[in-house]
Amino acid sequence: MLQVRTSVSGPCFQSPKPSIDRTMVRGFMIMDQKVDYRTNANAVRQLLRLTPERFRPYGHVGRAGDGIVKTIRNGGAVLTKSPVPFEHDDLAPDHALEFYQVRAEGATLTAVQAERHPHSSQMFVPISVENYLVLVWKDHPETGVVPEAFVAGPEDVVIYRPGVWHHGIIALGRDGLFASTMWKTRGGMDTEFLQLPEPETFDLGGYRMIA
Repeated sequence: MLQVRTSVSGPCFQSPKPSIDRTMVRGFMIMDQKVDYRTNANAVRQLLRLTPERFRPYGHVGRAGDGIVKTIRNGGAVLTKSPVPFEHDDLAPDHALEFYQVRAEGATLTAVQAERHPHSSQMFVPISVENYLVLVWKDHPETGVVPEAFVAGPEDVVIYRPGVWHHGIIALGRDGLFASTMWKTRGGMDTEFLQLPEPETFDLGGYRMIA
């Protein structure tokens, strides 16, 4: 349930005291839990706030302040040494840097294709975004497993583990610019694509509530 805090002037108004723990997020009071969006009678598709713990089955989330932190340059900068690994195998020896300019998704996302990188992790670093969506599968999509969708903020760096099935990066709110890096093979076998057995539909209208 989404609880919205409003501001009302006047001596007779008193905000009700919350009976559960909530988190303030961009003006909204929300429970730090799954928010359900029903696309039809047979399926529930959920948007989750991205956290390192929730994303751990799929990879890693890197953030400033998460790691070994120290002040440098006579107090003029703070350095975070992230513990996040960047895995790859011997078949992918060449490091590559790429950029993605992504148009913002509308109110609904219909996913029809998944992809994975069997030999390397893939990192996405937001350069200019409002928010973005990370869509992943715990198992092969053809098993019928329901994907998980995480709303990430401009401070979140996402790294998919090798072999994790995921959707292409999705910009929310406005067009986004991302840097992406991964280790590449020399035989052109870096990415596997899969047409989904059935489209997966997500209502994105409420993403700001959990961003």
